[in-house]
Amino acid sequence: MTPPRAVDIGSVLDSQWKARYAGSPGGLTAVMITPTGEYFASTVAGTTPATHFRGASTTKMFTAAAIMLLDQRGQLKIDDVVTATMPGGSGKRYLPATSEYSIPYKGQITIRQLLQHRSGVFDVANEDIPASAPAPYAGHRYIAWVMESDGDHTFTLDELIGVMASNQLVMDPPGIVFRYNDAGYWLLAKIVEQVSGKPFVQFLRDEFVVSNGLADTSFPELGTTQSLPAPFIDGYLLQFGKISQVTQQNVSAGNGDGNIVTTPADLSRWTRRLLRGEAGVDAKQVTRMRECVPTGNFFVAYGLGLECHPAAFGWGHNGGNPGYFTVARHEIDTGVTVVLLTTLGDYDDVPGVTAWLYDTITKVRTAAGY
Repeated sequence: MTPPRAVDIGSVLDSQWKARYAGSPGGLTAVMITPTGEYFASTVAGTTPATHFRGASTTKMFTAAAIMLLDQRGQLKIDDVVTATMPGGSGKRYLPATSEYSIPYKGQITIRQLLQHRSGVFDVANEDIPASAPAPYAGHRYIAWVMESDGDHTFTLDELIGVMASNQLVMDPPGIVFRYNDAGYWLLAKIVEQVSGKPFVQFLRDEFVVSNGLADTSFPELGTTQSLPAPFIDGYLLQFGKISQVTQQNVSAGNGDGNIVTTPADLSRWTRRLLRGEAGVDAKQVTRMRECVPTGNFFVAYGLGLECHPAAFGWGHNGGNPGYFTVARHEIDTGVTVVLLTTLGDYDDVPGVTAWLYDTITKVRTAAGY
């Protein structure tokens, strides 16, 4: 990174951390890239721009970019329903015509609705399976239920989507309401596999990771890949008033929606290049991704795999993991890119900590004259 001007964003992070979490483990880390300099600071000793952490739902920017790249190449159309056949005359459908993918309303759900969290599919990742379901995990959160007996279990897209299909689970009819939904991004990952003929993570490596110089970014697929690459920053969970270290995790269930392992340098580079039309997805497609519509809830406005709230920060995505909360944004007009993360995942007050992160970004930008 280029040397910054004489701007002390570290003092902003230190003040913000002490005001909310003084004496607690964890800390704040920020990267800011501007037309006048690049800045890095962390309240955690030893942390650098190349320190690994879990970026959680910032994964969704990669998944959406994969879909838009395939649309750009004419290999899919985002306004097709997921039962449609792909362009090119192969006769192959976007989703397999198998029992694992026989989800409710399958013939009415479009790829765009999946990108926008308006598909209505049941969010297996974040909802308890109804107690009335004819399954041994009825009344439980499926992923947690499996992990109780096998913490090294490798979750697959077929398995996770099959939970929806076998129990005919649904949240809403398609296109009716915005409901943030990790399971919809599992379906998008499967569509990428079907269209490209490659495993999803391999597609991301081939098309985005290598070409954008993201050497420290990976997407763990195996349940046994639970440690972070060195160097890494420990993550802590605050829940029910208690703090525990949760650095080591099985994130194989996050394929497509939240399993990214990255660094502040890589994530800021990716966010900046994506929004500038330099990551492989062209400017026309990025403009489509940036067309955000009101959600009526916590997310305020959402586009195609991009959040755009607060509007002053531009576009990007947040990530929430038990040990890491992240905000990644790029603002087009000012050319400012910011990645801010806390390594204390405060599950006791998610709205409060999100507002605090936004406030911290505002103060960091102000300190640098933006």
